[in-house]
Amino acid sequence: MLSLGLGSACDVCLESFGPDAKGPCSIQCGHVFCVDCLNHLERPQCPLCRDPFEPHSVVRLHIDVEQRSSPKAPPPRPTAAEQEARRLQDAIANVANTGSSEPNLRSLIGEGRKFLSNQPRNLFPELRMAHRMIAYLCEVKANLVAQTQACNALQAQVSQLGAEKGELEKRIQDLKGARKYERQTALTVERNLRDHCSRAHEAYETVVE
Repeated sequence: MLSLGLGSACDVCLESFGPDAKGPCSIQCGHVFCVDCLNHLERPQCPLCRDPFEPHSVVRLHIDVEQRSSPKAPPPRPTAAEQEARRLQDAIANVANTGSSEPNLRSLIGEGRKFLSNQPRNLFPELRMAHRMIAYLCEVKANLVAQTQACNALQAQVSQLGAEKGELEKRIQDLKGARKYERQTALTVERNLRDHCSRAHEAYETVVE
């Protein structure tokens, strides 16, 4: 016996099939209408394809009411791979929302790489995309940290060189001052010696005369 599932409707009145006047009937072309709509046709012709049919060839169909009481099949239990993929994707989403330390982030990237390498490439496309993005962002962040550290080291060297330059300039100024003092002292000693020699020469000449 042919049968229809619950929820099927007549293509003419668009009402759900049921008992008595709303019982489903199939005509020769294969289309199905309710008894009431077939009884109201002016001529034995399909309302849809316009093919003629013999009224005695109409087949009454059965509505499968057992579908109403049969419980829905439970959703399939996710596989171990699907559960692991969901865990990794949730962990990546949590990192994006709340952040993570670099060691934990690299550990998560390693777990994702190991899991995805053992799966067919056509599976878990969303996880693969999220994994690539987080791995790229991790490398960008690591490079930025390294560049920041290098920049700070260069700034420290510049500051140290600036301090050393200041000390050298101070020492140069001190040496210039000491040299100037020594030159003035030498000139003073030289003048004193000349004056002493002149006086000694004059005294000698006086004694000789």
